[in-house]
Amino acid sequence: MEKDRPELEKARKPGRPRAIPEDLESVVVELYRQGHGYRAIARILRNEYDINPHFSSVRKTLIRLGGGEEK
Repeated sequence: MEKDRPELEKARKPGRPRAIPEDLESVVVELYRQGHGYRAIARILRNEYDINPHFSSVRKTLIRLGGGEEK
């Protein structure tokens, strides 16, 4: 029955994670290069920038930007 209604299927959409705004991506990379971990960066964004990303969004952002290679 569900195959008859494709609109019910949940599909992941491609693109960047939207939990972290584009203008804060450089902040995320800089914090990571300073030695902060994914959870610490998420906490800093929550406390100082008033956004509430999951640490996996931080990780995905760093991987996508190539900033997750240094540490």
